[in-house]
Amino acid sequence: MVTMATCDDSGGGYDFKFVDSDPPDEYQCHICTLVAQDPQQVTCCSNIYCKSCLDTLKEKGQGFICPTCRSSLEGKYFKDGRVERGIKSLEIYCTNTDSGCQWMGTIKDIDTHLNSCTYQLVPCTNECGEKIRRSALEIHLTDNCPKRIAQCQYCKKEGLWKLIASESHLDECPDLPIQCSNEGCNEKIPQRSLASHNETCPKAIISCEYNTVGCKITMKREEQDKHNEESIKHHLDIAMKKIDALQLTNHVFKLSEYAEKKEDEDWYSPEFHTSPGGYKMHLNVVANGDDDGESTHVSCYICLMGGEYDDTLEWPFQGEVTIELLNQLEDKNHWKNIVLFDESVPDESKKRVFKGDNTLGWGTDQFIPHSALEYDAMNNCQYFKDDSLYFRVSVKVTSKKKPWLTSAK
Repeated sequence: MVTMATCDDSGGGYDFKFVDSDPPDEYQCHICTLVAQDPQQVTCCSNIYCKSCLDTLKEKGQGFICPTCRSSLEGKYFKDGRVERGIKSLEIYCTNTDSGCQWMGTIKDIDTHLNSCTYQLVPCTNECGEKIRRSALEIHLTDNCPKRIAQCQYCKKEGLWKLIASESHLDECPDLPIQCSNEGCNEKIPQRSLASHNETCPKAIISCEYNTVGCKITMKREEQDKHNEESIKHHLDIAMKKIDALQLTNHVFKLSEYAEKKEDEDWYSPEFHTSPGGYKMHLNVVANGDDDGESTHVSCYICLMGGEYDDTLEWPFQGEVTIELLNQLEDKNHWKNIVLFDESVPDESKKRVFKGDNTLGWGTDQFIPHSALEYDAMNNCQYFKDDSLYFRVSVKVTSKKKPWLTSAK
């Protein structure tokens, strides 16, 4: 019969499968009834007990007496070396027998064996909290441990596997291959190149390059040349219809709360383009005047802005901007000033600027005297009314679009 005994650091006897039948009764602890670990012999009845069993009995504080003969054990037991040698010589099976280990040896050799037993459960050296059989530890550390160091197969970044394999890393991985979203395109592109790929992808849906003059057709990029060839007359017709409008464009703006803005506050009109696909600018009005017009006149300036079509336009800007202060009583007698953008204008006022910036304003410090704003009965004219002024800006552009970027093929 195979006998089981406990071997536990927390107390009690050995927990092994013994090779040869039952161990001798003289090796049995009379408290836990298992093969004694660190055997102690009591002097009262010469029975054997585990050291840990006696310590536990003593700590209970209910009287430290022999469980067998009921005699006091205070100072009446000692370590039995002869019994310990006999116990340590008992032959046992490895504690990993059920897992496949075939080792047999004595109790005194079990610790040495377990330190190399391939079936023994050992804690992960990465401190992930798992226990793995020694034979599988290497594979665990390289392939399965959630705390293992891994390398992204795409960008080669190194880090904890759970971070490298996480969705957050893949969302940011610049080299992760992504399927192009354009129907019909089967290319996989590194995530960082998706935007540039879409700018050249033949399957991308794009607007006709003549959309700024009115062609509303959309198509795949690969179909663009064919569309242009088939639509030459249509493109020419709509372009001709736009020419007159492109030459002169009008914009009307309302400046409200004039009295408040007269307290040295600059006012800027909403941004506008000189034409569809043209230059971007806004009107700057200083209600109380600036420089030579301070406190006596309204000052008006034109400021160029960074626009979305600037790459296709010639620089510096050249043209003629007419600023009118409108008569609010009838459509005549408007106050007008023409601002020329030619070779004499400083570069700071006509050069190209970029998004979020604008040029130094160009116009007139003495656009209209404050005294001329009020009602003029003789001319039925009133520019200032209901604390508001109305401005109309007309732009005639003489600089051109870059022909090699805008002409038909």
